[in-house]
Amino acid sequence: MSTVAMYGMDLRAYVDELLQAIGKSLDLPGLALDTNGHCVLLFDDKVVLNIELDEEKELLIIYSYIGEIPFEGRETIFETLLESNLFWKNTQGATIGIDKQTQTVVLAFPMELPLKRKENFEERLALFVDITESWIARLEEMSTQAELIANEDQQ
Repeated sequence: MSTVAMYGMDLRAYVDELLQAIGKSLDLPGLALDTNGHCVLLFDDKVVLNIELDEEKELLIIYSYIGEIPFEGRETIFETLLESNLFWKNTQGATIGIDKQTQTVVLAFPMELPLKRKENFEERLALFVDITESWIARLEEMSTQAELIANEDQQ
């Protein structure tokens, strides 16, 4: 028997309850999962926050696409990403990965359900948005540096 079932909870309703609480503070009434168990929020016109329910694993997966990996200088960028991912050194508990098909960096964080403290949900999402913004800026800077070095090498 699942943890949620033991407590008599419908997992989707539980997550919708969490989202509705956030929706109130963001002035987004009725914020909830769609029929696929997914919700998308946009912050500061640059951070797309995906929230996805995995009912089978009783996880809420929070993720954002950070940016594309440039062709030039990718070894250095991969090394920086891997180093930052080691023991969550620069990710605050999230993990960094690559979507191979799109060559896009993804920052992801799983939350086991039910949460130990519901009131920390909004705080955790805010921290994730901050980390995402930081990584977007960092990847843009690394990409720009890689491009400058490649242009210098060609001259």
